Amino acid sequence: MFRKFFFISVGLLVFSCSQEKTGKFIKNIGEFNEAVKNVQPGTVITLADGNWENVELRLKGTGEEGNPIKLQAQTPGKVIISGQSNLAFSGEYIEVSGLVFKNGYTPTSEVISFKTSKDELANNSRVTNCVIDNFTNPERFDSDTWVAIYGKNNQFDHNTMIGKGNQGVTLAVRMQTEASRENNHIIEHNYFGPRQVLGSNGGETIRVGTSHYSRTYSNTIIRSNFFDRVNGEHEIISNKSCGNVFRDNVFFESQGTLTMRHGHHTLVENNYFLGNRKPNTGGIRIINENQTVRKNYLYGLTGHRFRGALVIMNGVPDSPINRYNQVVDSYMESNIVINSDFIQ
Repeated sequence: MFRKFFFISVGLLVFSCSQEKTGKFIKNIGEFNEAVKNVQPGTVITLADGNWENVELRLKGTGEEGNPIKLQAQTPGKVIISGQSNLAFSGEYIEVSGLVFKNGYTPTSEVISFKTSKDELANNSRVTNCVIDNFTNPERFDSDTWVAIYGKNNQFDHNTMIGKGNQGVTLAVRMQTEASRENNHIIEHNYFGPRQVLGSNGGETIRVGTSHYSRTYSNTIIRSNFFDRVNGEHEIISNKSCGNVFRDNVFFESQGTLTMRHGHHTLVENNYFLGNRKPNTGGIRIINENQTVRKNYLYGLTGHRFRGALVIMNGVPDSPINRYNQVVDSYMESNIVINSDFIQ
């Protein structure tokens, strides 16, 4: 199953992107900075194949539905972003594709950012067919985030992220301002590759929101992703906002759980948790109100307490927003648990 999914996800990199006649073919960072000064709907910026070292790519623009601004690789998989590098973009209808980040780490707090400043966010935009491969700060407890999604109605799909070794979330949905709430993001068909045990908090693979904004709605959909041995900490996914959906994902031999840490009205359905009797493999942890957990398949999970196959937390009486709310009006039904050690 792992090999099949990996081929589907990463294999997309071999296909070429057509070069539109109206496009801008860019060979270095100087040309890039000049090209992005005047982008219009339909502008295609193509980065030449090769190693792009120590570049901070910044793109602002306003595309149109059906006629986006595109930033793409000449040949998907052959544009290598290395050294002290990152990417930030903002505006409307921007599409990024085909880039590979490896052999370096971000000089800021984010590798790919759906914003260029606090008030300049990306909306209706997409990152697809990109790779972040061991693009890790060598200082293990220096924190950064590989992908930070801001704004509204954005999509992150068919990407590959492998080997984050330092502290910080692999992918975070940010909700600090009103402009990033009720965002309706879609995160789908991505491959999240092996992540080693961090040994402390801050090693989640996905986090949606934070405790400060957990009573507000994100309405993010996370579906059809493959989580392969993502062992950063005991929360593989940390749900910290309301109204999110987790559907049709596969968690393969991963040491942790999909955790409804904060927030209400979460739907978790049709996911596969395949522990195969590996140590500390877990399933689903239910906290807070109006949660629905149904039709999930949990096999060979050995974790206990926070890492059990199915866990309902007791909660803290009169809990502050950053602790553990009681489970209220929630449903756990029609789940299949096989050869797993703990339902608690």
